[in-house]
Amino acid sequence: MGKKRVLITGASGFIGQVVLKEMLKNEDIDFFAIDTRKIPNISIEKLELVSLLDKEKLMEIIKRYKPNIIIHLAAIALVTHDNVGEIYNVNVQGTENLLEVTQEYCDKGTRVILASTAGVYGNQNVDKYREDLSYNPANHYSYSKMITEYISKQYKEDLDIVIIRPFNIIGVGQSEKFLVPKLVEHFADKKEKLSVGNISSFRDYVDVEYCAEVIMELISRKKLDFDILNICSGIPTNGEMIIQLLQEITDFKPEIEISSDFVRKNEVWRMIGDTTRLWEFMNNKKSQSVKDILVKMLDYYKNR
Repeated sequence: MGKKRVLITGASGFIGQVVLKEMLKNEDIDFFAIDTRKIPNISIEKLELVSLLDKEKLMEIIKRYKPNIIIHLAAIALVTHDNVGEIYNVNVQGTENLLEVTQEYCDKGTRVILASTAGVYGNQNVDKYREDLSYNPANHYSYSKMITEYISKQYKEDLDIVIIRPFNIIGVGQSEKFLVPKLVEHFADKKEKLSVGNISSFRDYVDVEYCAEVIMELISRKKLDFDILNICSGIPTNGEMIIQLLQEITDFKPEIEISSDFVRKNEVWRMIGDTTRLWEFMNNKKSQSVKDILVKMLDYYKNR
């Protein structure tokens, strides 16, 4: 049996780069990446710089490479991104273009791992969010992902589509525009004053390396008995708890200032995933604890 031919979009992103590292270690995978940016340590033979909005170029790449697995991670993923039109254009139209050319030029049954977000659940009156909950997105990014999930249903007869809903993925390499890396960098640099927004809402934090492992498992399994999968830990953690952990690890206590500049409109106050399906799929392998992830991140910042 030949190698799996895997096409990955958004390979320069936070999750994408970790998935690429895993694929480079796997001799059974022949991968090709498409992105709008160059990627360190990836040769030009393995990377095509193209926008998902360029349907003609996309069609040419899919026809030439003929993948049997696609990992679709490309998206504008920052909830606070201020160009609303761009969010819908890239996330929705880009996904539609990719699915359309995949349906037309790839074999029937080609697996598409479609990255959505736990944000599609929004605020719910339940303790933990199961995959069969109804949609209630609270921002444009989450709305755009809900729309891509609906669009994907039109292609299910021809493509083997599995939707992943990552909760709050954290780890080494994440942009400081996000809360946890911002906090970790602050503690690593021992800055006296720390300005934050809402630190009382609860989130479900997951190690980016674990997220990549789940994606690799989705590549390797022949048959799946689900079409949506949460990537979560099931453990509620808020910003106050993160700060407390960082204080314990570093023995440093900055002055904390709560600033309305960093508070989002339409905040989701609690978003915790149900792990039942995930842990069964991963044979009970779980993400590292938040404390262990923070230690790794602190080491990274200290050794920059």
